[in-house]
Amino acid sequence: MKAQKVSGMGERWENYRVANSKFPKVRIRELTRQLELTNPQNGETIAEVGTGNGYLTFALACKVGKNGRIITYDYQKSNLDFVNNHNKNGLPITTIHQNIDYDFELSNESVDKVSSIATLHHYDDRSNETGTNGREKAIKEFYRILKKEGKLIIGDVAQGTPSQRHFDSIDNPIDCAPLGHPHDFLTERLARELCSKAGFRNVKFKIEKVPWEFESEKQAQQFLHTIHNAKCSPQESFEHAKKTLEWWKEGNKFYLGWELFYLMAEK
Repeated sequence: MKAQKVSGMGERWENYRVANSKFPKVRIRELTRQLELTNPQNGETIAEVGTGNGYLTFALACKVGKNGRIITYDYQKSNLDFVNNHNKNGLPITTIHQNIDYDFELSNESVDKVSSIATLHHYDDRSNETGTNGREKAIKEFYRILKKEGKLIIGDVAQGTPSQRHFDSIDNPIDCAPLGHPHDFLTERLARELCSKAGFRNVKFKIEKVPWEFESEKQAQQFLHTIHNAKCSPQESFEHAKKTLEWWKEGNKFYLGWELFYLMAEK
């Protein structure tokens, strides 16, 4: 998950934020499930890993209230700046620029929960042949900063799912500029192994269907093209996605068959 000083990365993350902010209901099912499992309570301190455009950050902050705290980490400073600039109501959000050594600048046993969505796979880069080293260290850090009986909640793409096949299919600078999507994904076995190795117990893992929801085919084209910072046409982005992801209409809504694994573990 190292910040990459590569031409076009600023545009990449800007478009990621634009897509999620302009079309906030597209990923509502995966967000809702992450919130349900995190179950934020008033007064809790929660570390969020992967700020993005803040769509989970703000939801968590509203739940923990003024007596709680959300500490959100991201390697992309522009994501943190975006959240700070949009925190108009003074929600209890602290943004921290993630360092490249995978360390979290928090004391041992200082947070009630760690919650992360669609981020864990970024801790490793197959173009650099990091294997699972980054994710292993990150999960150990999650364990360290959690209080005793604290909970880890991760939502991410699993190996062997349509979502994984979609990401692998856009690992090129045309469909996902400027670097493609050079990240591997965890199997259930490997996810459990990494958690157990870090010391976690009661590990639960389940792949769930959380389809992306659209008002129209045109909206789907715009969302896919923007979120991937694609250099092909919006129509081409859409047609490419349909090769690996199911597309259907139900009532007056359209859906793209997205899946994530949800993992829960206790310290």
